[in-house]
Amino acid sequence: MKRILVVDDEQDLCEILQFNLENEGYQVDTANSAEEALTKLSTEHELILLDVMMGGMTGYQMAKKVRTELQNEVPIIFLTAKNTENDMLTGFSIGGDDYISKHCCPVNISRMLIVKVFGMISPLFGMLT
Repeated sequence: MKRILVVDDEQDLCEILQFNLENEGYQVDTANSAEEALTKLSTEHELILLDVMMGGMTGYQMAKKVRTELQNEVPIIFLTAKNTENDMLTGFSIGGDDYISKHCCPVNISRMLIVKVFGMISPLFGMLT
């Protein structure tokens, strides 16, 4: 089973994403801070869904740590309210693989994520790229 780590300080959003992704057959771990996520991150995770604006360590800082200090190439999708072009460029420049704005309802976010998650960690993805 594909395993995903959802990192967001909004507990309700974590629960909605977990419910919807588990209904699609994914195993989901959640963390409400970057610090907590770093303690949960394992080689079994095939994707990180990561908020940017959190108390303490930001999502950008966590992504940078994952890429540089941990040398982990797990795909990272930023899921955030920060949606300017500069924000997106920052996310991509530190190793993010995709960037989704939270500026829509949670149901639509879940639908978009399911499509993107399938594309990133599906066995077919490697054959298509």
